[in-house]
Amino acid sequence: MTYDRSQRRQTEEELRRLGHTHAVLSRCNRSLARALDERALLTAFCANLVEEEGYGFAWVGYAGEGRGALLRLAAHAGQGDAAFAAAVLACANAGDRRSACRVACEVGAPVILRDLSVRSALAPWADTAIGQGYRAMIALPLRADGAAFGNFSIFADTPDVFDPPEVALLAELADDLAFGIQTVRTRDAQAQAVRRLRNDAEREARGHLAATLHDGVGQTMQALNLGLKQARALAEREETVPVALLDQLIDEAGAALRELRAVSCELRPLFLERLSLLDAIRHQCNETAQRTGISIQVSAADCSFTLDDQVKEQCFLAFREALSNAVRHAAASRIDVLLRVRMNDRLILAIGDNGVGFDTHRTGADPAGLGLCMIQERAAAVLGRSCVRSSPSRGTIVRICVPLTKDTILCP
Repeated sequence: MTYDRSQRRQTEEELRRLGHTHAVLSRCNRSLARALDERALLTAFCANLVEEEGYGFAWVGYAGEGRGALLRLAAHAGQGDAAFAAAVLACANAGDRRSACRVACEVGAPVILRDLSVRSALAPWADTAIGQGYRAMIALPLRADGAAFGNFSIFADTPDVFDPPEVALLAELADDLAFGIQTVRTRDAQAQAVRRLRNDAEREARGHLAATLHDGVGQTMQALNLGLKQARALAEREETVPVALLDQLIDEAGAALRELRAVSCELRPLFLERLSLLDAIRHQCNETAQRTGISIQVSAADCSFTLDDQVKEQCFLAFREALSNAVRHAAASRIDVLLRVRMNDRLILAIGDNGVGFDTHRTGADPAGLGLCMIQERAAAVLGRSCVRSSPSRGTIVRICVPLTKDTILCP
């Protein structure tokens, strides 16, 4: 009976401990989802293990290229803090010693030191760790694409704490951390690519504006200036200024004015100030259909909504970019535009075509890739989202989703 009670208590304690570890695993994964950058992600993981799980110390190190490359400290938390981390790192990077951390990176598998009082060649820092009150340690590799790029190490103040169930959970946690690191890096790389595309687009827009003003408006104004000087010379000699010359000057002034209005409309359509979003979309579609011969149909559910001026402008400019993409790149004969309000809190604008389509996984190589990035940027500027569905030979649908409230929403 005594044995049964003891065994039951041991089982309950084990279940409690594993349940607590599962809770820490869940909190760490939430940190992964919320992390804004790589350093914040690493710091949150280390802090969760120390503050919530009760381990004494946790740190993340990145490995350099090639076997024997030095480890680089990326984040840490716990008792001893920077000084202890520096001591462990120095031992790990000593050229004549192989520490648990470096071995975990080299072999791509966990290295467990269950009792630091038992001397091991993999723990050259054991005396320092024992002096901090630590009695056990585990080094877990961080892997991506089949190779380890770093390690995640944990120190505990109790020997034999890293039993098989605990190791399995911590190995899962290390895999989640590695995945989170790669996700953050991919997200950062994509953000940098979008910024480069945006800068290229702005540079292209400035170049186009400069060329328009120089080659179009500039030359027209130069001709107008010469004509006015000619008219003034005639007036100074008290000669009659020919009506034909005046008509020419009027035409040139009108041409310059039209070019300036076209540039202004490209930057910000003036009709947005007096038209609703739906009417502005219809106006743009009618003009595009007449100019290109493409059949463009606009449909909208019977609903009323109001939009902030900035939201209306960004939504229209995103729509215009999607429409321009379909005209220039899709080789479509028909474009359908749908505008509707969903659940009274979001506006959905869909632009679909029956064109050639493309592989969405290779957007960066597609000529429309820049336009799609600009659509995404404009939607995000007003707390909205955009998404693209396409495949070769099956057309493209661009959905722009913007909130009617101040809350960020997900594009369905």
